[in-house]
Amino acid sequence: MRNLAVSLILLTSFAVAQTAVMPEKQWGETVTGLMRKGDIPGLSIAVIRDGKIHWEGEFGQKNAVNDGVTDGPVLRDTLFSAASLSKPVFAYIVLRLVDRGVIDLDKPLYTYGFAYDRIDKDSRSKLITARRVLDHTTGLPNWGGTPLEFLFTPGEKFNYSGEGYVYLQGVVEHVTGKSLEELAQQEVFAPLKMEHSTFRWRPILANQLAIGKLETDQPITWDSPSENPASSLLTTAHDYAKFLVVLMNGVGLKQATFQQMLSPQVAVPQMGPGISFGLGWGIEQVGASKYIYHGGNNVAFKGAAFACPEKHEGLVYLTNSEGGMTIESALVKAIEGGDHPGLFSETEPYTSPRWVARTELIRLFTQDNLDEALRRYRELKAERPKAIDEDLTRILGRYLGNNGRLEAAIAVSKENVHNYPKSARAVDSLIWAYVLSGNVPLAIQTDKLAREVDPSNKDRWDSIESWLTEYQARIEKPFALPETTLKNYAGVYDAGQVSVKDGYLIFRPSFKKVDRRLIPASADTFYVEGDLSTKLQFRTNPNGDPVEVVVSKIPCA
Repeated sequence: MRNLAVSLILLTSFAVAQTAVMPEKQWGETVTGLMRKGDIPGLSIAVIRDGKIHWEGEFGQKNAVNDGVTDGPVLRDTLFSAASLSKPVFAYIVLRLVDRGVIDLDKPLYTYGFAYDRIDKDSRSKLITARRVLDHTTGLPNWGGTPLEFLFTPGEKFNYSGEGYVYLQGVVEHVTGKSLEELAQQEVFAPLKMEHSTFRWRPILANQLAIGKLETDQPITWDSPSENPASSLLTTAHDYAKFLVVLMNGVGLKQATFQQMLSPQVAVPQMGPGISFGLGWGIEQVGASKYIYHGGNNVAFKGAAFACPEKHEGLVYLTNSEGGMTIESALVKAIEGGDHPGLFSETEPYTSPRWVARTELIRLFTQDNLDEALRRYRELKAERPKAIDEDLTRILGRYLGNNGRLEAAIAVSKENVHNYPKSARAVDSLIWAYVLSGNVPLAIQTDKLAREVDPSNKDRWDSIESWLTEYQARIEKPFALPETTLKNYAGVYDAGQVSVKDGYLIFRPSFKKVDRRLIPASADTFYVEGDLSTKLQFRTNPNGDPVEVVVSKIPCA
């Protein structure tokens, strides 16, 4: 227990030290120190003073796992997934359209003639306006299925919703006849010379793209081809700072529209007293000054931005780590000072009991004595049951597996099943550990246990068993395909490059430098040799020419 106590003391001391504003010459050192605490591979940051970019820096690595085409340091043009920092950019586009009379903030969206069958069967959909989308009072969930279910009557109260933004995107595209990307280029990116920003992923951007790092240490890319105003923006801290500079000065908007954007539209008491939402931005009071703020969270890509129009100052930072938010308060306080109750309202600092326990457990299990690590895990769990729970143990198992410590991953996952025998998620993670280790029989055996624990999820367990048994069968006897078919599939796709060698297809993913042999399962479907978890399917056009490779993952963990 002494090591954990010492870790807590050191981390707390470091956090206290960060509450004071650091001299500018120490900002770089402060950033790199915090990146270590938050387990953050790469970070880009820009600080605004006197209405211009005053200081910026790029730190760490673009690729969280160092095995892809984006190996190398973070540069000024490195693209990060900005996640929900997309929303303020889209809000600005909409407000510019409002100023030109293209959109009315308070006109019901259904009257623009855009059919949206995900909500139009509910009469409450007729109450949704652009204003209610931008201030998150549509009553729609953050994300949902089809049809979308209203949580309350639009206008009644605040509920953060990406779905509202997607609906408004459809309306705006319908009215203007332009795509989101075209509008963004026209209204924001080109005028502001944001040369490294886009709402639409394209393969040509692969070499610039940061690869994210999950808390489990698994790499993840954000390369969806779909344009989404709530989440798909790829940008740099430098570009986003340009946007903040223009925004805080009200450039490109009528004065009345600018003031509406900065004015509270709805109170957000769940985030704290005095917190509200304007049009596209959260609003908080810090001392005598009003700040606008927004966070971004796309799983392993996290960041934040805030600005004070009165002082003409602000900050934006982007990371490629699921731990990116753990340093938010310390980073902002070290550079800007002050408490930001809205910005900090939903962040878990790296000094939290859970994050400290995670750090200590990773250290224990990445040493060579597995028995000792398990003994200490049990001691620490008994002492800190709230911090070291089922979820953290599951994440620990995934982390170890993704780092090649398969024996430890299996041991930790088995421990989790022992401690939480009725948890389907714990059993599911043990299946994944066996899949990662290539042990088909034990993966199937554990899948049978999952059926007992959660019989209601029969389809899921059936699909896992079917996947594993077919994989094993095709490894032993591949589906026979003629050489002409294989050659027809060769080419470059969004998912990666496919070639033919020694009678087999060879697949190189877009973001990795490893070649994997493909094992035919049917005329168009292939398993990846040595990887139980991945399957590829070639899709063709009516002429039989391949046009797309769809990569699927086994549906466990």
